[in-house]
Amino acid sequence: MKKKMTKGLVLALVGVLAVACLGLAACGGSGSNSSNSSSQKSEPSYKLVQDGTLKVATSPDYKPMEYQEGSDITGFDVALIGEIANRMGLKADVQSQAFDTLVTQVAGGSDFDCAISSITINDERSQTVTFTDPYYDSNLAIVVLKDSGITSRDQLADAEVAAQSGSSGEEWAKENLPNAKYTPFQETPDALAALRTGKVKAVIYDEPAAENHVANEYKDCSILEVIPTGEQYGIIVNKDNGALAEAMNEQIKAIVDDGTMDKLKKQYIG
Repeated sequence: MKKKMTKGLVLALVGVLAVACLGLAACGGSGSNSSNSSSQKSEPSYKLVQDGTLKVATSPDYKPMEYQEGSDITGFDVALIGEIANRMGLKADVQSQAFDTLVTQVAGGSDFDCAISSITINDERSQTVTFTDPYYDSNLAIVVLKDSGITSRDQLADAEVAAQSGSSGEEWAKENLPNAKYTPFQETPDALAALRTGKVKAVIYDEPAAENHVANEYKDCSILEVIPTGEQYGIIVNKDNGALAEAMNEQIKAIVDDGTMDKLKKQYIG
């Protein structure tokens, strides 16, 4: 009786072990498939106008931030967006557009994924487009001719002043010089040309570009005053494409952390 029971137990144990082994094999197969699945690269959650390409709009009239050099568009912003796109596995296609159309073009969502063009982050624009995290701090500057005799902002109270249409310089001029004769220009070089010919007495625009201009091709001009507005530049994307802004934010942070941002600033801005 004892021997028969032992034999039965042995047979039962063998059966249990066989089932357990089959179960382990099945689990092992499932785990392998899961591992292979998780190792596959997931598709990005953001949308692009053209697969594999980041379509970028910019207004290349703001040296050293973005400007035309022959047939090429270059500058700090252009190099930055190229670096961001490259780290995202994309090719940056940068195209020239008028500054005062950038927000509406990106908001449209059919031609451009984003725009980078020394665009100040503000509440009004944020109602129409989504900004990335800021990547550059700036102020405004008032530029006048060296021999104009203008030594104070007070002398511009009722004078002819200019700024780029749709810019923070335009906004500041309207708010702080309400009695001045304000003229908008689509591009800053056109405003500076008007300054040289005496059509306007001052041009108000971002400090980095103003410093570059008066040190190089506009040496007959000078900065009357730097206005500490504490502006910050951001890249704009479509409101419905927040995932693209998040992906860019990851790269902006990495570019800052590994020192690439400082290298680009040194190379293009000095």
